[in-house]
Amino acid sequence: MSRVFFYPDNSKYVLFTDHVLAHMYSYAQRRFWQKEAGGEIFSPEPDSHGLIISNAMGPNPADQRSRHAWNPDVKASDRNRQSEFEQYRHAVGLWHTHPESTPSPSGRDQKTTWDYLDSFEGDRSRYLMVIIGNCGSIPAMTVWVASGESSREWIQLSEDKRCTQLDSPKKGDCNVLQPKQVAFRGEMRSRGIRLL
Repeated sequence: MSRVFFYPDNSKYVLFTDHVLAHMYSYAQRRFWQKEAGGEIFSPEPDSHGLIISNAMGPNPADQRSRHAWNPDVKASDRNRQSEFEQYRHAVGLWHTHPESTPSPSGRDQKTTWDYLDSFEGDRSRYLMVIIGNCGSIPAMTVWVASGESSREWIQLSEDKRCTQLDSPKKGDCNVLQPKQVAFRGEMRSRGIRLL
């Protein structure tokens, strides 16, 4: 099941694919000895109003991890970023776990997100911070955006549970919309969001 998060004005959304969610959920800190984990998330169209998160990388073996901190191995992260870029996917944010049921970003999380956005030197107008909680069969997840589009804003996105989608079409059914896809497209149209 995918998850969809919207900007407060519904002008943009971020969709996390099943594959990405499964990867991040697998590192949820459900036991007291589990350490924070994290990495970067990637999309083929980083400037799209409908941002599709198609891959997540990390953690890497040399990352520094503790119960309440995760610091990436910079060289491994650079290699991951290059590998993803060769597959036409661009870094659009960071993800990591928190040992709390309703995750919220720390001041350091926010500063790190701004630092990553600033490192693009104007090539990106936004950078995401995704935090995975530790409770539930489907862990709580919060999504924040450092946005530098018109002014610097730190924005929390909200999940729309009605937009859980997409059934995978069977091989050969490329042009057939599955029922959940039809509902998803209808919901997007009702919000004034145009899908490609």
